[in-house]
Amino acid sequence: MLFIGIGLNQPVCASAHPICCGQTVPNNEKPNRQNPLTPASKTQELKGLQKYVDYLINTEIARHNLPGVAVSIVKDDKIILLKGYGFADLNNQIKVDPNDTLFRIASITKTMTAIAVMQLVEQGKLEIDADINDYLSAFKIPNTFNEPITIGALLSHRAGFEQADAGNLFVQNPLEVLSTEQYLATHMPQRIWPPGHLVSYSNYGFALLGYLVELQSGMNLATYMDHAIFSPLGMSYTTLREPIKNNTASTSMPSVLENHLATGYFRNTKGQNIAKPFEFTGHIAGAGAASSTAHNMALYMRTLLKNSSLLVNLDTHEQMKQRLYSDRPLATGITHGMFNDTFKGYQQHHHAGGTYTFSSNMVMFPELQLGVFISTNAVEPQSHLVTSLATAIVNKYYRHQPAKPTAGLKAEKQAQPHSYSQFLSGQITQRHLADYTGTYLTTRRSYTQLEKLSALNGPATISINQQGELVMTNSGHQLRLKRLKENIFQGKSKAAPAFYFYHDDSGNIDRFSASMYSGDYERVSFLQSPLCFYLALALASLLSMSTLLLSAIRHFKSNTLSRAELLACYSAGMILAAVLGFVFMNVTLAVDDYDFLINFPTIEVKLLLSLLIVIVLTTLAKVFCLALVSRLRCLPLLYKVHFWLFTLSCLSFIYVFWIWNAIGFNYF
Repeated sequence: MLFIGIGLNQPVCASAHPICCGQTVPNNEKPNRQNPLTPASKTQELKGLQKYVDYLINTEIARHNLPGVAVSIVKDDKIILLKGYGFADLNNQIKVDPNDTLFRIASITKTMTAIAVMQLVEQGKLEIDADINDYLSAFKIPNTFNEPITIGALLSHRAGFEQADAGNLFVQNPLEVLSTEQYLATHMPQRIWPPGHLVSYSNYGFALLGYLVELQSGMNLATYMDHAIFSPLGMSYTTLREPIKNNTASTSMPSVLENHLATGYFRNTKGQNIAKPFEFTGHIAGAGAASSTAHNMALYMRTLLKNSSLLVNLDTHEQMKQRLYSDRPLATGITHGMFNDTFKGYQQHHHAGGTYTFSSNMVMFPELQLGVFISTNAVEPQSHLVTSLATAIVNKYYRHQPAKPTAGLKAEKQAQPHSYSQFLSGQITQRHLADYTGTYLTTRRSYTQLEKLSALNGPATISINQQGELVMTNSGHQLRLKRLKENIFQGKSKAAPAFYFYHDDSGNIDRFSASMYSGDYERVSFLQSPLCFYLALALASLLSMSTLLLSAIRHFKSNTLSRAELLACYSAGMILAAVLGFVFMNVTLAVDDYDFLINFPTIEVKLLLSLLIVIVLTTLAKVFCLALVSRLRCLPLLYKVHFWLFTLSCLSFIYVFWIWNAIGFNYF
């Protein structure tokens, strides 16, 4: 979950929600709730920062009814803003305290797991370029490709795993939480690409890294983090432990922390905040189990921003700021578990995190020695507060730092297909813009599981407009592209991202990498596109309705129907029911995706999948009936032609659901 947005600049009415616990903290003192805090000296360049942040947050709280927000900002090794807004618990009217209210920081945990990995690398217990199977014994990652998966590939989200965690990423019942070892062995995703081939964000990959830390350190990950990261930094209100009752003290969250956990809220269709139970993620602890406070995250950012040897030695500290794959200089890259790009010419390192009820973001600008952390205990898709607060601050207080538009385009010798460096090699031909057009789907999707259907909603379409410009359309937003170099484009709007296109073995463009996404995008054929899927559904629906209509007319005239006609009527009814079920499923997702995603696949989904299997059987029966229908003398030619067309539409209906992994017996 990573989107870095632009600043909020739409003034609205002031918030009526109370602001609580707004404090500034001295540089080297831990906050004490009993003693008032003296303000840290703020740099002149951030004059009026607190009022500006108050305005942004109060605006979003009023507009989107956010229950609670916690913020911390560090500058030049000082905590210059530490503040809580709204409520950690609406029912009990417990206000957010930035010192001790714990928010779920989710995937920001990955940055901590990366540090733990590098600590063990320093100790000689792990090697960046080693095959991870060398460390595994309880299970092994299949050798799908010649190249082994390395720790470096996992840290960079380039291991090549598909995303296949729907229904198993979050657990509601603590008694159903698997051990990390059990989870990794049971829910292993397929390897789709060779390691290093492209970027595909992977929770499984970082859960695997956390498991390696456990194996090589001899401790569970929560204990290791306590000793090696949280304790040295004074982060006493940060933990990977979860409130699991009737469990050992070594794995259960201490009561002193559990009592300060913010309640997570889900927004219903009326905009009301509905309290939800704790979402357990201990089985993927290295990917997203941490809970923390705004103050503790400020301590964490201070350490990451300065040259500190508190966690790793200085050489490793500098190494972790560098990308492990330096082959896409203009697009967003990944250092050691952290995303890296530029904003207004300034380097930024960032990672966001979210559950179904919490949303957090941590953004750091090393050149400015500025770090911003924000977290909310509700997820509001219409609010960009979490993703845009840091960039809004930089927009307001810092001028754009000029940079050469083609910086980093130095040619490299390596030019292998499927390698990002291919388009940094010397220009050979000037491709036609039409070569880049088509439909692209994110690589952060499932390829073998039912959840592949989720990719139907987010294709990127590239076309040529009337002015002869290349235009990218994604989620209703359009971006015009200008060519920087062969296979490298950049958006024409201000601070627009760069796009790197690359080709397959035949020289045809098949993927692009981008600054705005946490994965790459892969070109798909028309038959595998969302458009084909929806057209097949529409065609089958129309012919199903016309089948029922013609059958009703014929039954009215002759008072009888052949068995083939009755079979067609049953098939038409089932197809219409399946389409309505698919529509209902999408409406359910729009109205209440919490229960749908937590319990995926739900009973409704299983019923729909069962219906699809029956449709397959009736369609096969109709195929066998084609010759019989053609010989029926009592059936007019129009009916015969329509039966053939309807059968073909049923085959196309089955085909698209099969392409999108919705037909099979492995979902029950």
